[in-house]
Amino acid sequence: MKAVYHGIADEMIRLVQEEQLKDRALWELAAKQFLGAPDDADLGWRGEYWGKLMRGACMTWQYTKDSELYDILTDAVKDLLAAQEADGRISTYSREAELQGWDIWCRKYVLLGLIHFYEICREKELAEKVLEAAGRHLDYIIDHIGAGEGRKKITLASNNWRGINSSSILEPVVRLYQWKPEKRYLEFADYIVETGGAEGFDIFQAAFEDRMYPYQYPVVKAYELMSCFEGLLVYARVKGEERWRQAVVRFADRLLESEATIVGGSGCEHELFNHSSLMQTGTVYQGLMLETCVTVTWMKLMARVYEMTGDMRYLEEVERAAFNALYGAVNTEYSTCGPEATFDEPSYRGVYDRSVSGRGGRGQMFDSYSPLRSGIRGRAVGGFKSMEEGTAYCGCCIAIGAAGTALVPALAVRERRDGAEPEVCPSGSAAGGRQDGVELGIYLPGTVTAEIGGVPVELEVDTCYPVEGEISVKVHADREIRFPLWLRIPSFAESGRVFVNEEEQAGVVPGTFFELRRSWKEDRIRVSLKFGPRLAYGMENPQDSGSSRHVAVLYGPLALARDARLGTEGMPVRVGDGKISVSAAEAGIPCQCCFRVNMGGEEFLMIDYASAGKSWRRDSRMEVWMESFS
Repeated sequence: MKAVYHGIADEMIRLVQEEQLKDRALWELAAKQFLGAPDDADLGWRGEYWGKLMRGACMTWQYTKDSELYDILTDAVKDLLAAQEADGRISTYSREAELQGWDIWCRKYVLLGLIHFYEICREKELAEKVLEAAGRHLDYIIDHIGAGEGRKKITLASNNWRGINSSSILEPVVRLYQWKPEKRYLEFADYIVETGGAEGFDIFQAAFEDRMYPYQYPVVKAYELMSCFEGLLVYARVKGEERWRQAVVRFADRLLESEATIVGGSGCEHELFNHSSLMQTGTVYQGLMLETCVTVTWMKLMARVYEMTGDMRYLEEVERAAFNALYGAVNTEYSTCGPEATFDEPSYRGVYDRSVSGRGGRGQMFDSYSPLRSGIRGRAVGGFKSMEEGTAYCGCCIAIGAAGTALVPALAVRERRDGAEPEVCPSGSAAGGRQDGVELGIYLPGTVTAEIGGVPVELEVDTCYPVEGEISVKVHADREIRFPLWLRIPSFAESGRVFVNEEEQAGVVPGTFFELRRSWKEDRIRVSLKFGPRLAYGMENPQDSGSSRHVAVLYGPLALARDARLGTEGMPVRVGDGKISVSAAEAGIPCQCCFRVNMGGEEFLMIDYASAGKSWRRDSRMEVWMESFS
């Protein structure tokens, strides 16, 4: 299946590709870290950047098929392979300092990056070298980590977060086994799961037993926890163990119940699970929240659970996080961190300024934190590390963002089978297979081509979604063929109507996939979704009386925000009888949509959250949760 889109999802992925992933200097900087031991000094994570960037870049290339990007990635892989030591070791730690801090975490990303490139590599000889290098890289780790004599317990291979950062290597271990099925790799995965993920607490068993929320675990680092469960899901699939599959689903369900926020993603106290669904309107904590690393990993975990279960709830969570938190973090205006920004070390301010100056005054491609109550973007650079003697930097969110922007087009449409017997059209052509069909999950404008039952099929989607609810789908097949087509009718829709060649279909229900099973040749589908503004209210919090006195405005999958450039940010709003209406308005600033909101007898302007706060300064101070009064 191939898709070529336009609109915001395509714009975001191509912006990231051109401005970040084609930056050869960034790739050279990331690979150069493995030629020394720069992480010895602070037990840091400089070794994660290369693998994070490579994963996102490979996912991006799978959509764009950009030849220049592919050449850059090929050179970046060769640079990394040149840094591999004779015994397979690839690390930014010296041998004397290895297997502590974030060393295994960094090696995890090296392994992930190599596997992702192997999966797109078009040169047989290079692919073989990459797979062999990945195997030797993991072999070294297995020789030093495990239950045997002289090996270090994986949860003790870090002094951070009970070792869950090290245990998250589970995912690439199993993925390598899938390509290189050597017994010791699966045995190492068994060992990681049996060890429980965290020192002194079995996170996998806790999820399976389903007796507590993730924020009640003794270790609540959101990004690393979800990474471990991404690995558990791959492990469960390969092992065929229903127990662990259920554990992942239960973990995801607990997250949706207790951690989901109004803009997608989680972690309303820096980067920690903290009952974010409740705490997102908190008035006491004023620190950083909704880390981009957490948002992207949240999206990836929800996407995998959706692919496994077909449950729309997880897909809608990916959509919400993408259209709001993720796209809001993309630095479309090349803004820089101003004087309000904080850095972990005072010297990092100078490093940042020197590096930005060397890039012509342009800031990094991704912001690291997303405000919900009145605040600004660009408050900090997550995972900031100084490199090249204080002349360059990178950060965790900078490196991970591309995996998020690439995920959206990859998930928007998928092939689907329903297990039905093949049907034969009147023309005599078979439907083929076990009723291969197509599922449209996220409505992106563009063209999707697929081969169903041996017949080329093209779907041309025309829509302004998510700003509007009208979707047109033209179906063209080379010859008449019968197959099912599933259309997502979002749960937030007040109602939905589906027409095929202007004939209305019965049984359209919000919150379900509507199935069209018929013969196709030259047909037109029209989906009409009715959605409008709706209010969301802060939850009651006995420890924070102001929490419940906040409201937010949602429109379809979008969260709306007030921006100081529109003149209304920070002022309390009157809820009145709770009725709300909107009308389209001109913002005068770049945005997907702008509405004049009428509520409680007052009017004010709001734009989509992803477009708010883009100057990273007080002049675009923003808020999605607004203080309210009756």
